[in-house]
Amino acid sequence: MTEQKNKTRLNLPLAYRLPIALYILALLGLVASAGYVAQSTYRQASETVTNRSAANADLAAEMVANRLLSTRNELRTFAGFVQPLVRQPNTPGATRPENIESHLDKRVSTLGFVSELLAADPAGNFFYPSMAEKVTRAPDWPFIAKYLSDNPNREVVTPLYTDPVTGEIEIWMLSKLHSDTSDVATVIVARQPPDVLSGSLERLSLSTGQSIAILDESMMLVARLPVVAGAAVSPGQILTDSLARRFIDSGSDSYQVIVEGPIPNDGEARFYAFKRVLGAPYIVVVGEKTSVALQDWHQSLWVGATGILLVAIIGLFFLRQFCRRLTVENELLHENRQRRSSQQNAQANESRLQALVNSIPDSTFVFDEHGRFTFAHAQDKGQLLMPVEKLLGLHYNEVLPPELAARFDGIKTDVEKSQKMQNIEYQLFVNGEARDYEARVNALTDLEGQHSGFLTLVRDITEDKVLEAELRIASTAFETHLGIIITDENSIILRANKAFSRITGYAEQDVLGKTPNVLQSGLQDAAFYHYLWARVQESGSWEGEIWNLRKDGEAYAEWLTITAICGKSGVVQNYVGTFHDITKRKKAERNAHRLAFYDSLTELANKTLLEEKISGVCNADIRHNAHAALLHVDVEQLRAVNDARGYGFGDLVLKSIAQQLAGIVRESDTLARIGGDEFAILLSSLGSSQDVAARSAENVADKILDAFALPIKVLEHKIQVSVSIGITLINERTAVCDQQLQRAEQATQQAKERAKLRGERRISFFDSEIQAQVVQHVLLEEELRNALAENQLVLYYQPQIRKPNQLLGYEVLLRWRHPERGIVSPAVFIPIAEQSRLILPIGRWVIEQACEKLAAWQSEPTTSELSLAVNVSIIQFQSNSFVEQVGQILEKTGAPPRLLKLEVTESLLMNDPERITEMMNRLRSMGVRFSLDDFGTGYSSMSYLNQLPLDQIKIDQSFINEVTSNLANSAIVESIIGLAKGLNLEVIAEGVETEEQRDWLANHGCQNFQGYLFGRPEEI
Repeated sequence: MTEQKNKTRLNLPLAYRLPIALYILALLGLVASAGYVAQSTYRQASETVTNRSAANADLAAEMVANRLLSTRNELRTFAGFVQPLVRQPNTPGATRPENIESHLDKRVSTLGFVSELLAADPAGNFFYPSMAEKVTRAPDWPFIAKYLSDNPNREVVTPLYTDPVTGEIEIWMLSKLHSDTSDVATVIVARQPPDVLSGSLERLSLSTGQSIAILDESMMLVARLPVVAGAAVSPGQILTDSLARRFIDSGSDSYQVIVEGPIPNDGEARFYAFKRVLGAPYIVVVGEKTSVALQDWHQSLWVGATGILLVAIIGLFFLRQFCRRLTVENELLHENRQRRSSQQNAQANESRLQALVNSIPDSTFVFDEHGRFTFAHAQDKGQLLMPVEKLLGLHYNEVLPPELAARFDGIKTDVEKSQKMQNIEYQLFVNGEARDYEARVNALTDLEGQHSGFLTLVRDITEDKVLEAELRIASTAFETHLGIIITDENSIILRANKAFSRITGYAEQDVLGKTPNVLQSGLQDAAFYHYLWARVQESGSWEGEIWNLRKDGEAYAEWLTITAICGKSGVVQNYVGTFHDITKRKKAERNAHRLAFYDSLTELANKTLLEEKISGVCNADIRHNAHAALLHVDVEQLRAVNDARGYGFGDLVLKSIAQQLAGIVRESDTLARIGGDEFAILLSSLGSSQDVAARSAENVADKILDAFALPIKVLEHKIQVSVSIGITLINERTAVCDQQLQRAEQATQQAKERAKLRGERRISFFDSEIQAQVVQHVLLEEELRNALAENQLVLYYQPQIRKPNQLLGYEVLLRWRHPERGIVSPAVFIPIAEQSRLILPIGRWVIEQACEKLAAWQSEPTTSELSLAVNVSIIQFQSNSFVEQVGQILEKTGAPPRLLKLEVTESLLMNDPERITEMMNRLRSMGVRFSLDDFGTGYSSMSYLNQLPLDQIKIDQSFINEVTSNLANSAIVESIIGLAKGLNLEVIAEGVETEEQRDWLANHGCQNFQGYLFGRPEEI
């Protein structure tokens, strides 16, 4: 029927397919439209950015050209002064340029954009700036001559030139002076630094993501704005960008493109615009990051996608409702067809049932729920006390003798309650003869599972009773507590008693006709059996210990006696074997040894056996210069498991841990359980190298950490435990046997501390320096035990404010005022309190003090509505009585539960979340509120967070510290505020220390604050 129903659901009619198809088509149309709009807006945004980049490139190129034009104008002014003095055939010697250096110096001093000015003849002989020095050919003249000959213009600007001696980069501007014969008579050379070009762009205002670069035609970088510290390419270096190269070679004036990899390359996509500088061998490259330029487009894209998703979800909801209605109609039609089929089956079943009843040899009676006969049938009608037609409708009390009817009353009641079959034996006189009967009474139920009567099958067991009595008498002598078998002279089994069956598991009929070899275990060899039968033949009997097999294959020990039975002629006719099971005694002997040297729960070696093994390894290492290692494995969370689920479940977890550890170590190693949640592994024969031995031990420790990185599955529960491992190496220098285990334990404590403080892995080798730290830890724990009784613990209160300055309440903060150490930080003593479980009485005291304070405030109108937030440890939630304790404290103090707020951390939710949620719901039902502390610093499942009975989310101060300066922190805080609003939870920010932080939070929807800006923690 179920299969037919499933087939019906799989064959969806057109009524299902049409709305689904319409929904998909509409959704595809919506997505296509949104895609078209997004593409159009992207094209418009790209065009806008491209035009902006091109405009910036034009402006920058024009500014560079203007700067070069200013230099040309000054150079022309200077050339105009020198031109009349150019060497002519009729020029007097006193008026030649080389003879009027002082006049030239005065003119040079008036030039603003020239760092150095030279004058040379066409052959490259410089005669200015000094006529006193020898005129020599300048080392860079070939570079200057190249551009003089290649350019017909009067003024020439060169690309960047790198001085081969100093490495400085320079820009040369050349001016040719002609004689009356139109030949070049003098060349004026002006030297300029590249800063002249970059300085021309300083007035440009660049927005975020924009940059400008100036290149010469050889792809050498002249300048870049803004200046990037540590950039891959600096001025004077040649770029290898193919796009810029293609633009230079193309001869075009301008070009725009979007490309990956800017000039110089910074790894981001940009919009680029290229522009040549008029009259100079330089180009200007303007770039703008696409991530910045298209930021608004990306935001609109996300908004559109979110809208489409919402429309899709709403449409899917209505589509599902429509399909569900069609499904209900389909199921109703299917149910009607099934009802008609059931009626036909019922008629057929009734016929088959009647045939079945007629074939039953027992008498059959059916009673209604009141005990009246509704059906009666018997193969022998003489077995009935009256005809069937008279029985029907009568109560069994009207038919049966009173004593039997009373017994049947009790049976009927038991069957009705237990719904299980009951047997009853009774005796009736039928036709003047006493007959024994056995009745089996079963309860009947209707289709709804309600009790509707009884079915009784009655069998005549008179002959069975007689036969049973005879057999009981015959077998009394044979049945004893000893197992007995009787064989013939050929060892063929003839008889076996019940004790034999009980011990071996074989029924008598299983072994009849077989030899006792069927019981052999193979633990004794042929020589043993040869000796056994030789003794029987010699003395007529043998007794001793022997191991045989039960039917289920289990070996067992027995004490066997074999006796030969001889006839009158002295020939053996039978053998009788009697035996009893001594397996328990043998096991008891082994158990005595196991109890002395093995752990009873995990069956691993115990501490006594481990110490013996360590002693043996130490002695062997001294003799053979070998290394061994001892690993101490401390399993955490077991105490919490015991508190939460009981010691029985904790034992199962320990067994599972032992099995996983056993699968990691070698057969030659020793795995031991040395404490409630402590294991030790002795690794022997690690070689003569200490480094190799250390690596081998560390590899085993890594395997253990990996094995317990995932939860352990116990009785369908997943339990997450963590382990800390301490390692000590054993060699000829450290072979002090009685200190090895202590060293490994100290290393384990060091591993825990490192993991807690620095997040390191939980593996540590023994370090003698941790000895003093262990002693200090123990002393501090002892002092903490007395702190509560000696009133050393005090409570500080930090105000919680709602904008603008409304006092909501306080957070209760615990401090330890030590008589010698002063104020001890909670970061020091809280972990010790949790590890030693002292947090339970301390936490109860804190809640009591808070509730007493709340109760006292009720008498004052100004404080009656103030709340107190109390931090609760995960250890407190692991206590089964925590909820009851809080309820008792509230009842005792009379504090309003709604003003008590318990702060829990995200790590609390990772340990048995179902149980934690149940406890929080119970506290919530009392009126207690909850705040999720340090939100965002741990692990939170968003789907599970929605199920928790939370009232408030507290943003951790690590996000608040840089919320106004760090974009990542501000984004996280905004997300937390939005999440809290979506879950209808109150949000409060802790660690608010500046007005700027407060205003930012208020502007983004957080109106509740806590921090030094409003008040430091202090006693009240």
